[in-house]
Amino acid sequence: MNKTTFISELAVRTGRPVTEVHKFVDNFFALTTEVLAREEEIVFLRFGRFYPRKQLARPVRNPKTGAPVMLDERTTVRFKPGIDLFNIVNHK
Repeated sequence: MNKTTFISELAVRTGRPVTEVHKFVDNFFALTTEVLAREEEIVFLRFGRFYPRKQLARPVRNPKTGAPVMLDERTTVRFKPGIDLFNIVNHK
């Protein structure tokens, strides 16, 4: 499901106009991005948690040339599903 389909379906479920739901979803993504950029986690009880994770610098190889290259330290985002989401996805 892409963002447009998600927004349309959410608008139908909530009975709100698509433009209002679109604005809400955009603001949700913007806030989520800002919080994770500050290296804080976001927890939705029983759904899951988004959290920043540091990746250390490490040696890798350029797939085109095979030459060794050092990949810089960086931060990535992880998601750990909550128990309710996990059980629904796994049909428990």
